[in-house]
Amino acid sequence: MEIKQKGELFLDVEVASSIFEKMKGLMFREPEDGKGLLMEFKYEGRWGVWMLFVPDDLTLFFLDREKTVVDKEIANKMTLDPGTWKVYKPKEKCKYILECKPEVIDKLEIGDVLEW
Repeated sequence: MEIKQKGELFLDVEVASSIFEKMKGLMFREPEDGKGLLMEFKYEGRWGVWMLFVPDDLTLFFLDREKTVVDKEIANKMTLDPGTWKVYKPKEKCKYILECKPEVIDKLEIGDVLEW
C-alpha cells in the first residue's frame, strides 16, 4: 500500500492488521529503502513496540485516527545489554504505528498528515 505526504509517495508499506502480524512486526528482517510496515489498531491507545529479534534500529512514527503524526522516535535494536530492553510508546494516543528505516525520521514532523 502506498502512503503519501502532500500527494507525493512517502513509503510503500506492508500492512499488519492481525494480532500475529503486529506481534511479528519486522522481526528477523529489515525494511528496504522506500518501504515500511504499518500497524493498524482498532482504537487509539498508547500502543508500544518491543524490538525483540529486530536486526537493526527503526524509525517509529505514531499516528492518530486522522493519520496525523503525534510522535516519532528511533527505536534501537535489542542487545544483551538490559538497557536496550525497552518498549517504545508514544507520548500521545495513536491508532497507527509506521515502522521504517532510521534515515527517514527527519522526513516527517509531529503534526504532518499522511494519506492512504
